[in-house]
Amino acid sequence: MIVLAYIIFFLLITIVSIATVLFLIYVLESLIRGHDLPTSRRATRALVKIIKQHKPDAKNFYDLGCAHGGLSLAIKKNLPDLDVYGVDNSAVRIFFATLKSKIFGGRVNFTKQDIFNVDLRQADIVYTYLWYDRMSPLEKKLQNELQERTIVVTNTSNFPTWRPVDAVITCPEVSTMPNFETLFVYMKQ
Repeated sequence: MIVLAYIIFFLLITIVSIATVLFLIYVLESLIRGHDLPTSRRATRALVKIIKQHKPDAKNFYDLGCAHGGLSLAIKKNLPDLDVYGVDNSAVRIFFATLKSKIFGGRVNFTKQDIFNVDLRQADIVYTYLWYDRMSPLEKKLQNELQERTIVVTNTSNFPTWRPVDAVITCPEVSTMPNFETLFVYMKQ
């Protein structure tokens, strides 16, 4: 009986230790590399509606700068026939996103890669929630690489010259920040 108690105690200490180390890695990575911009549940629900409205026959969804994979997993849950690809340049974020996908059975394809190097020619829908300084170079990449009628949705940040076909304000009362949680919908012409 005492041996069983020691085994259980050892397992609990091991689990707590592993969880603590993973949490510290998660926190340190955020401090060193900067925080990610998580998409709210409101914006996620609005994105699902946008996909159903603008591209109901979509096959491939790309989440550029997917961070810890929350949006990618939510899209897969709400649109299970969609092939979902999450791309981020942080190995730690991709590790946690992949771990969440395995735990929750999301079957999302997470890849550690710079968003400017990922091949988007097969994309039907591209989503991003990035800082404003990344939007101009991303706009050029998307204009050069995407096929006609591909939908691009940006959150809060918009492209400097590409004009949206729709803009969905998901939460006007939250912030005085211009365009906060506004989803800009673009279509490649």
